[in-house]
Amino acid sequence: MIVMAIRIKLWADYGSYPLWGVDEIDNIAPEELPLSQATIQRLNAWQDTYDKTLNQDYPPLSDFPNQQAEMDFKQEGISLWKQLCLELAPDYEVFYQNEGQLFRHPKEITKKSTVQKITV
Repeated sequence: MIVMAIRIKLWADYGSYPLWGVDEIDNIAPEELPLSQATIQRLNAWQDTYDKTLNQDYPPLSDFPNQQAEMDFKQEGISLWKQLCLELAPDYEVFYQNEGQLFRHPKEITKKSTVQKITV
């Protein structure tokens, strides 16, 4: 019998947990997964950082305060993604969504491409 891994993605969205089902669109609380407390705390801090970018008065103007803050956020996202892959394998397949792209493996993202997307 072949058991399929549960597919989830790491993706920040305002007012939500940063984890989502891929096959069933569902927001997943980090505490519902077999993760270390350190990883759960990092996920929550990462989401809090994103939530703070929301411009409550005019959401289309939501943004990071500067390019360095945005780059730091994206680098932490990639680091978290790698950690999730380690902690959740083999029962979960973890994807990362960034800039409208869904990545399946960390090798698909390069530091150069992340920086280019920020500076465009």
